[in-house]
Amino acid sequence: MATKLIEAISRILTDCPYVISLRELMTKTRLELENDYFLDLYYNETCSKYSYTLIRQNKRIVGWDNAPHHPDLTNSPHHFHAENRTVHPSTFIGDPKQDIVEVIKTINDILSR
Repeated sequence: MATKLIEAISRILTDCPYVISLRELMTKTRLELENDYFLDLYYNETCSKYSYTLIRQNKRIVGWDNAPHHPDLTNSPHHFHAENRTVHPSTFIGDPKQDIVEVIKTINDILSR
């Protein structure tokens, strides 16, 4: 696993009180969160690809990624899938150590409701 992702996961474990467990899957890390939420983290440093997705009942709640399927957005390919199913430009740069701060903030906001 890439060092940057390990650092990001460590930060989640420290700064997100909702984490129950962590599992390494074939291509991603899955964190089980309270209230039946999951956070899937994928990061491939070699390809510069990432995806961070909050899931509940097999549905994406929010997510950030850099797949090139929204080329019209500023800061493309980085984008954010919001709770209302809209897609917005993201300030992410593809560095989990930096990007994870916003992921944690958003998760804490959603799970504290």
